[in-house]
Amino acid sequence: MTEPIVARAPTRIDFAGGTLDIPPLYLFHQPAITINVAIDLVAEVAVTRRPGRAIRLFASDQGRQATWPSREQITWKRQPFLEMLARLIQSLAPDGGLDVRTDCQAPAGAGTGGSSALAVATAAALAAVADLQVKRSTLIEYAKSIETQAIRVPTGYQDYYAAVYGGASSIEFGLTGIRRTVIAEKAFLTQLERHLLLLYLGKPRFSGANNWDLFKRHIGGDHRTLALFDALQENALAMQRAFQSQDLHSIARILNRDWETRRRALPTMSSPAIDQLIRSLRRAGAIGARVCGAGGGGCLALIIEPEARATLIALAKAAGAKSLPSVVNTRGLVVHRGKENFQVST
Repeated sequence: MTEPIVARAPTRIDFAGGTLDIPPLYLFHQPAITINVAIDLVAEVAVTRRPGRAIRLFASDQGRQATWPSREQITWKRQPFLEMLARLIQSLAPDGGLDVRTDCQAPAGAGTGGSSALAVATAAALAAVADLQVKRSTLIEYAKSIETQAIRVPTGYQDYYAAVYGGASSIEFGLTGIRRTVIAEKAFLTQLERHLLLLYLGKPRFSGANNWDLFKRHIGGDHRTLALFDALQENALAMQRAFQSQDLHSIARILNRDWETRRRALPTMSSPAIDQLIRSLRRAGAIGARVCGAGGGGCLALIIEPEARATLIALAKAAGAKSLPSVVNTRGLVVHRGKENFQVST
């Protein structure tokens, strides 16, 4: 066997503007932007050539595996949870035998874009093995399209941009395309890290269900849903200004406002237990809080007073939540074989 090609892509914390990234909804709320920060809970994929034509997939984060006699014989009917990975291998793998090993540090259903980061890393690793030169924009479209096929509901763009580029991003969805802007440099991101706390609530959920509900209501012209999207747009623009001003207290305030906007509009995004935990954490030193992604469980992101970290983690643990690393990832997608780095073109 040859040396494996390894790709790593970060997940993210969404600060504002999530759901505005789903096409074509963003066309109706211009300017539409999403603000997120990539974190070092990474998805990692290693692809190794092997003799013969058989392809073996080891999804260690799911505790699942599959073997197919060849790329042409790949199927996911008996293992639907592996459909996204199987589709990526089927469409991108070169001829010949492969071992594909995947892992994602973000818990399943965390709301931090783990499956999208995994799609990006898998596509990048397979492209490198096949000696394909793939632009970042093409990689984003490919990963998004395959994941959409697998989950069968519309997906937004923001997770793929965080996975490919890393850092703190303002992603603008305009009439002629998508534009990403860096909205915070390393010095401020280091300061932000000191005030970030990420908690896993231990309640995995399918985020696509909430987003699909909003999508249908929006396309159907529901007035309350249209008003919600207008409020999400306003929150995202305010969050962009807060990041540009490097104002942590404004970031926390808008994080709270965005969470309340979402929670009122879609009650399934929260629960009495989540509401109670957020109230307790705010009394103990959290100044901003919202559930990541489309809600319903998963991860809770907080802006905190640094000296309260230990107390907040203890409170969360007593409530059954687990703290996760929230180091900001500024590298984005990295692909290498041994000491050889593969550059993903712009």
